[in-house]
This record gives sequence, structure tokens and C-alpha cells, in this order.
Amino acid sequence: MHVLTRSFLLFLTLWLILELAVRFIFVSTMEGRFDYGYHPTAGFQEVDGKVNLKRTGGRRFFPQSFQKERPKDVYRVMVIGDSVARGTSVNESYTGYLQKELLAAGIKAECLNLGLPGFGARRKDLVVQQVLKYQPSLVILHVGTTNEYEDEREWGKKESFNSPHPKNWLMRSLALRQVYGIKTEKVDGQLLLQEVRAIGSAQDAMTEQIASKDPEKQRQWTQFVEATTRESIKRLQDAGIPTLIVTQVNFEISDQQVTLDDRSISTWSGDLVSDKVLLLPMKSVFTPDQARTLFMDSAHVLPEGHRLIAKSLASLLKEKGWLPQPLQK
Repeated sequence: MHVLTRSFLLFLTLWLILELAVRFIFVSTMEGRFDYGYHPTAGFQEVDGKVNLKRTGGRRFFPQSFQKERPKDVYRVMVIGDSVARGTSVNESYTGYLQKELLAAGIKAECLNLGLPGFGARRKDLVVQQVLKYQPSLVILHVGTTNEYEDEREWGKKESFNSPHPKNWLMRSLALRQVYGIKTEKVDGQLLLQEVRAIGSAQDAMTEQIASKDPEKQRQWTQFVEATTRESIKRLQDAGIPTLIVTQVNFEISDQQVTLDDRSISTWSGDLVSDKVLLLPMKSVFTPDQARTLFMDSAHVLPEGHRLIAKSLASLLKEKGWLPQPLQK
């Protein structure tokens, strides 16, 4: 019994040391991890007047940095969207190509890619709320309807994990959370066995496919995207921030016929246009023949496709007189 007591005390001491280490050394990597993208500031690290975009808390931002207080001569563009807007890298996304277009025109532009894989309307709206702090000159909001399953799933995880249920009491320990995260989350994308991840992904994909075939579920998601997008636009307009909406289009091919389908977004997105809100449907950027070669799957486009979107964005901004000099000369 005495040996067990000493062993227990040793275990407790080691655990306390680990807990302190996690709280004081690794706490920044823990922020928002178990809010699954719903933590308001996860991924935004503010240090000495600078903001670093980090891969943390369910937000896998491409690493980027900018001054919290926007310099007066900088035209700051912040692109908020899902994996389509994100692209394969900052440089090869329409964010990166737009910056090149603006810089080539002599505009001191700073374009930031805040595209996040799997983010639907609800989680994008949280990012919108956060970027209001950083004085963007323009916000580009990429709108689609294909990620609402992921939003709903991650919201359920967040609500379950953060509930007061006794099963979660031990998780008040950050050390236990770290262990839990390493064991069950894709912390670096490589820590779980490939076989286990494959089984989980297949089950998740099957569940998503079933939901996507349910007309009533699709109707609910479409209505939710519209309502939430309207809220996001209102937030931006109340803050006086010019906004450009890019609406997603999906590439489909049947019997050698190409269809570009915006999943009914066009039925309501036009209503949002005003003197401070512009609209660029992706459907207007690509011809069916271009879509054959520039889409890598039903939704994502290759870097050359991103380049075309960026050119269309720059042309629209110039046409509407939204850009600073000298592009409008």
C-alpha cells in the first residue's frame, strides 16, 4: 500500500509538472483546439502590434503576418472563404495573383489569404467578425453551399466537448487535452495511423454524401447560407468596409456536356449588391471549355484558374472605381 501511495504521489507530481509546462509553454497551440474552428480568435496571434496567422485551433491558415494597425498608404485586401478560395498556396491563390496585379499597377497592396478548408457560412462569419479589427480596405467574401455539413459536424463536436457533462470534467486539464489531441486529432496531419484515418474519412464521406442527397437538408443548408451571408455583409457594411462577394460555381460533366452550377446562389446574391457591395460570380469567369482544363475537381480550380479570377477581380474593382491611384488614371 505504501509503494502504491509513493507511486501515486510520483505520478501526481509528474502530472502537475506536465500540466504547468502545457499551460505556460504550449498554451498558444492549445487555444481554441477544442472549439473546432468556432473559437473567435484562434489562428490570430497578436504580438507587439503585429498579427500572425497561425495553423491552430481548427483554423489552418497559411502562415502570414501583417501590422494590426493598417498603414495609411496600404490597400489591405482580406479574402475570407473555404478551400476553393484558399488554393494550394498563398502565391497561387487568387489572393496572391490579385496582389501581383495591384502591385504591378503601382498600388501598395497587401492581400491576405484567410481561406480555410471545410469552412461554411457560420465559421466564415466568425472570421469576418475578427477581421473587422484590422481595418481592411476591402473584404472579399467567397460564398458557397458545399461546406455546411462540415460546419454542422464541427459545431456538434464543439458543443459536445465543451458541455458541462461529467465525461468532460477531466478535460479541464490542458495536459489531458494535449494527450487527447495527439491521440484523436490530426495535429500535424500525420500522427494517426493511415488505416485509422482512412476508415474515419470513408465513414464521414459516406455520411456527408447521404446528407447531400437529402433535398430537405439541402434546402435547410441553402437557406442558412443565405441568412448567414446576409449577416456577414451587414456586419461589414455597418463597419463601412467595402465588400466584394465571389460566388462559388461547381463543375459538372455529363454526356460530354459541361455544366457550371452555382447551387442557386444567383437567386439571392444579386440582392446584396449596393454602392458598397460588388458581386463576381465565378460562373462569369470561366467558359465551359475553360472549366474542362482549369477545374481540378467539381469545385477547386488550378492555379491558372485562380489567375483568371484575380484578373476579373482587378478589372471589376477598376471599373467600379474602387481602387486607389494610380490604377484609375
